[in-house]
Formats: sequence, C-alpha cells, structure tokens
Amino acid sequence: MRFLRRQTRRLRSIWQRSLPVRVRREKLHTQLVTTCVYGTIFLNILYGVYLGRFSFRRKKFVFSKAVTIYSLFVATFFALFYIWNIYKEISTGQISLRDTIGIYCYMNVCVCLFNYVTQWEKTLQIIRFQNSVPLFKVLDSLDISAMIMWRAFIYSLLKIVFCPFIAYITLILYQRRSHPESQWTSVTTTKTMLPLIVSNQINNCFFGGLVIANLIIAAVNQKLHGIVKEANMLQSPVQMNLHKPYYRMRRFCELADLLDELTRKYGVTACRSKNYLRFTDWSMVLSMMMNLLGITMGCYNQYLAIADHYINGEPFDLFLAIVLVVFLAVPFLELVMVARISNEILMETRRTGELLQRFDLQHADARFKQVVNAFWLQVITIDYKLMPLGLLELNTSLVNKVFSSVTGSLLILIQSDLTLRFSLK
Repeated sequence: MRFLRRQTRRLRSIWQRSLPVRVRREKLHTQLVTTCVYGTIFLNILYGVYLGRFSFRRKKFVFSKAVTIYSLFVATFFALFYIWNIYKEISTGQISLRDTIGIYCYMNVCVCLFNYVTQWEKTLQIIRFQNSVPLFKVLDSLDISAMIMWRAFIYSLLKIVFCPFIAYITLILYQRRSHPESQWTSVTTTKTMLPLIVSNQINNCFFGGLVIANLIIAAVNQKLHGIVKEANMLQSPVQMNLHKPYYRMRRFCELADLLDELTRKYGVTACRSKNYLRFTDWSMVLSMMMNLLGITMGCYNQYLAIADHYINGEPFDLFLAIVLVVFLAVPFLELVMVARISNEILMETRRTGELLQRFDLQHADARFKQVVNAFWLQVITIDYKLMPLGLLELNTSLVNKVFSSVTGSLLILIQSDLTLRFSLK
C-alpha cells in the first residue's frame, strides 16, 4: 500500500508538469482517465474508424472533413491490400485450412471492414453521445482510492496492451519456426498483427467504458454506504434523545441533497454505459463469432496434428503446437476479461439496490424518504443488463457458454474424423 501511495504521488507530480493548466486542477484519477480517453480517440482516428475530432474552440466533439478523407484513404488501402493478399494466397495455394494463424488473421480482416462501415454510419450518433456525457465532471466530483484506481488501470493495460503484445511475441516465434529464412521484423508479422489490433479497437473502447463506469458506480456505492450508516444512526433511540428535532431535520436535508446528487450520477453512469453498447454491439458479436470459429479451428488443427502423428506416423512439432496454443489463448483471455468486468459492474449495480434497502425510514425526514424512494425507483427502472443485440448477456456465464460451444463442436469434428480414418482402414 505504501508503494502504491508513493507511486501515485510520483505519477501526480510527473503528470502535473506535462498536462495543461486546466487539467492540472483535476484529481489524479480524472487526469488518468483524461489521458486514456485522449489516447483512445487518437487511436480511433489513426485506424480510421472515427470521423470526428475534439474542437478546443467549441469544447466539444465535431465532425471533421479532413479526418473523414484520411479515414477513407486508410480504409481503402487496408481493404485493397488484404483483399489482394487473400486472393493471391488462395489462387496460388499458399494458404490452407491447416494454417490457423493465417485464417484467423483474414477472419479479423472481415471484422475490420465491417467495423469501418458500421462506425462510419453511426458517426453523428456517436458524436452526439460523446457530447452528452459529463464524464470528467462526474469523475472529478468523486473520491476514488489509489488502490482501486491502480487496479483498474492495470486491468485495462492487461486487456489493451499486454494481450496484443503476447500475441505479437507468439507470432514472432511462429514466424521464426515456420519460416526461418525470414526476419522477425518482416512484413508478414506486421501484416498478420494489424487486423487483430484494429478489429479489437472498438471492443477496447467498450471495455474501457465499462472500467470507468465500474469505478464511478463503486465510488457512488462507497458514499451511499456512509449515508446509510449515518441515516440509520440518526434514527437510533440514543441519537434521537441526544439531538433536537431541528438538528436531525437539518442533517436529513443535507443527506437528502447528497443522496440526490448520487442519484443523478448513478443514473447518468448506468444509462450512458448501457446505451454505449448499441454503438459496439455488432462489432462485439462478430468478434465473438470469429474468435469462436478461430479457437475451434485451432484446437481441431491441433488434434489433426496429434492424430497424424500417432496414427499415420507423421512428425509432430511440439514447440509449434505450444506457440499456437498460446496464440489462441489470447482471444479467449480477452473474452474472459470482458465477461469479468461486465459481471463486476452488474454486481455493483445490484449492490446499489441492496444498500438502498438497508435504509431505516421509520423516523426519517419526509424529503429524505422521497429521495430514497426516487433513487430506488431509478435503480429498478434502469434494470442494468448488457446484452449485445439481445443475444447473450455479458457476465461470467458467457465464458461457460463459449467453452461449451467449442467443446461440443470439437467432439462432433473429432468423432467424424476418427470415423472416417478407421473406416478407410
């Protein structure tokens, strides 16, 4: 804990020297989120999936013709380059169904092209949504501990940075093993990794939004827990005899103001994070399908290599098999992390309702009762659930469903292959 505090103070001093004067007045967690948001928007523009920009003069996001021209150029070059490579490799027979990484790369190319079309079509809606979210005002009005902030930051780095880095290192090892004549800095490695990174960019935006929403709702619940304790304490027999009715009424009014502010913050956070899913739902569902097909195909190819070794006596490359397993484990790990952060925010919203039920309103002020009831009505009205296209709910059960689907498909494929092998003999 002391180490985290020292690192927090050190990070605050470094950032305050590098950030603008307006940002220096904000709290550390607000500065951290601001930096991450700016970085995400820069990557969206760099990859060509976002047609807007932030206008410092108007202090809001606006549609940009220059960014649109740049995005059209990037998407056109991306599409022509990979479509030509797919056609060339298929026509010359350089790619086969046993090439797990190559096929997985081209499936992600399809996801990238689909993301370009859907994100461009929703550009104006996304810009209006971004301008309607008072993110930094809400963050700066809350107190978030350094431990929770660092845990969320490291968790985001693991999903957005470390997972692609692991896949990149694994791909380098794969290229060295499969094509020892080429260098690890060859165009092949970059050409394979680029679709994986671009296809995950929209999902990373949604993942980052869930992390921020989880931080805000957790901070709201922390304040709400303190209000519950104080409100219930004011209604205890000892406190009712100790304080006069006027003091208790004034204190209940102050608590009602605080609770009313928490109600607005909870409503904005829950509604905006839930509505943000409609901008990324198609991308998430398509990415899940591609990952499901890629993992199934990769595991089946691993089985084929093992079966050819034991049945037909063909050589088996154990190092290459381990490399492919690590490469296929990365998308599954990303799916687990998305399901985990979704489940965490669902649990936080349920905890909000549980805290509201702990209020003892028997001797509370009338206005305080109204605010508690309004907060409770908002919680049950929002009914926080994350379901892309209404197909699957994002929680821990999603991992079990994906694992069951992969296992069931593999059993059918393996059974068909074994039946064919032994029938021929």
